[in-house]
Amino acid sequence: MIENKEQIQIELSQLIHQDIVKIVTDYSQKSLLNLELLSTLIQDINLLKTYNVNYIHNEELDEIIMIVKNELKDLCTSRAVALLGCFEYLLNTNSDFKQILYINLTLRVPSEIFLESFSFFNIVVPNIKELFQDFITYIFNDKFLALDENIQIDCIYKIWSFSQKIYHDNDASKFAYEKLKLLFDKALLFDKTEVAFWLYYTPLHYFHSGTGSNIDELNEKFKNEIEKPLEKYIIEKLVPKYNIVPNIRNINKDEKIKVAFILQRIIRHSTIKVCFSLIKAILSNPNNKYEFILYDLAFPESGGSDNIVVEEFESLGVKYINLHKILFESNSPIYSLLEKSLRVREQLIADNIDILIGLHTRIEYLFLYAIRTAPVQIYWYHSSNAQYAISGIDYRIKHGDFDQNQVEHDKYKFLQFGDILDKSYLDPDIDSNQLKSELTLYPSNCVVLGTIGRLSKIDSDEYIKIIDEILLNLDNVIYIAAGFGDKESLVSKINKNNLNKWFFPGPVDPHLYGHIIDIWPNTFPQPQGLSTLEFMSKAKPVLTMKNNFHDFEVQNEWNKKRTDKFKDFKMNTETFEEYKRSLELLIINKEARSLLGQINLDYVKNNYYNTTKSLNRFYEILGEVIS
Repeated sequence: MIENKEQIQIELSQLIHQDIVKIVTDYSQKSLLNLELLSTLIQDINLLKTYNVNYIHNEELDEIIMIVKNELKDLCTSRAVALLGCFEYLLNTNSDFKQILYINLTLRVPSEIFLESFSFFNIVVPNIKELFQDFITYIFNDKFLALDENIQIDCIYKIWSFSQKIYHDNDASKFAYEKLKLLFDKALLFDKTEVAFWLYYTPLHYFHSGTGSNIDELNEKFKNEIEKPLEKYIIEKLVPKYNIVPNIRNINKDEKIKVAFILQRIIRHSTIKVCFSLIKAILSNPNNKYEFILYDLAFPESGGSDNIVVEEFESLGVKYINLHKILFESNSPIYSLLEKSLRVREQLIADNIDILIGLHTRIEYLFLYAIRTAPVQIYWYHSSNAQYAISGIDYRIKHGDFDQNQVEHDKYKFLQFGDILDKSYLDPDIDSNQLKSELTLYPSNCVVLGTIGRLSKIDSDEYIKIIDEILLNLDNVIYIAAGFGDKESLVSKINKNNLNKWFFPGPVDPHLYGHIIDIWPNTFPQPQGLSTLEFMSKAKPVLTMKNNFHDFEVQNEWNKKRTDKFKDFKMNTETFEEYKRSLELLIINKEARSLLGQINLDYVKNNYYNTTKSLNRFYEILGEVIS
């Protein structure tokens, strides 16, 4: 056994020697480090730990290493830093190879080129959960709180932003949340404000959301564990430290009342689409009592706002202010969130804002609400966090059904106005050639079931069971699960005999796929959102479970227009058996699909293209909150 171990040690050391010679030779010829050769070296070094053997030095090679090391010492690319880390380990200056890689790559490689570093991390860890554990061990440990603030922000930004782009694993995300929460608690305890602020919305919110089907339960947990402690910290520590005085002035109703929409960033997603449609309706039907201003936080850590979408807003004639641009000279993703929160508040007070309407739950909103920035403060709920409950929120509003002016969700009341969504967002023109190309990715002559949205909404045992049973029982039926999230969690629950009938294209153009999908079996218990309306706008059928938004009106129209042969069909189902039976009927009967699709289109035209009723209700709400 000892001889075998010694032989492994010799062979691995020789492999490492060969790897280094290949890297150095290739580099001398091309002046560029070869990623594949470098990855092989890291893999072979990592095997030393696997077999519990030490590297055997080759003195002649050590000399070459020192020459290359000296040549690369000032480079900060992922490849150069990784190779220098390999040399550091092989020359016995540090006995923990993973520690060298994690610390050197994270601290030395600039954020804009950090992505390649993950290819090296992947070599030394078997799974995503262990990757996150290593980051906790080597980066986000107790020593982290003693680092310079800019370094702390840089590390949090790097790990969060790139894990967001690359990794989607529910179990690993839950693990990362629990571990980072411990660091968050310590940051509050030791007054490390920037660490707490940066952890709040970036990794903590990201790793916590989308890891379960019960969004209300998740949000309640996040509120109690993260948001309320952070709110308490702001009020008890930051308010006296910065001598912050609540803005409790009275609104002058003899002058125009200034209404501020605070947007986290302006890109083409559902929240902004609804906001754009409302602003367009407001400016088309102005009320001279109010002046509306768009304030864009434009946070650069996620790329900032989309200039094209911003120009669409500006073309409407609304006043637009990019807060990040006017408050910071640099557009760097590494900046002080505390400074931004303080300066945004100062700007809003200086502009004499009367009504503040926040469209999200980032740290800036929490800060603005908690310390009273405007006389009236409103949270606009967009179907993602009904549990958001900062003490400075005076009113909650939402857009939804026309026949209810006030709704309750859990213990919170929401003033409601009808949905407003511009036609250009619901059913724009598509490229027919692109549609033809996309169709080739799927079997022909099939009935296509599908949804578009976060994959976590599909991750319901009962929902998957029903879809699986239908795919098993009916030929020529497939399901397209389009969107971003943890695909592996879903695959593990799908009947193995059905795996060839489930397709996961990732994030897609909802309008393009609205013409590919034939039937939308809406997810439960958490339904899809705006993408459902976009699908209905294509005159396509939607099946829902237990009173999801438009159900009653569509069901009533169906009951009026259906024939007797469809009498057992329910568009709005109450039981799993009803859901399954109705979905099977839609699959089998093209006439039923066509009739329900036309009813859906008529519903969208009647309720979304006509904005007068919704806008009047929105103005009523503004009148209520200032009365």
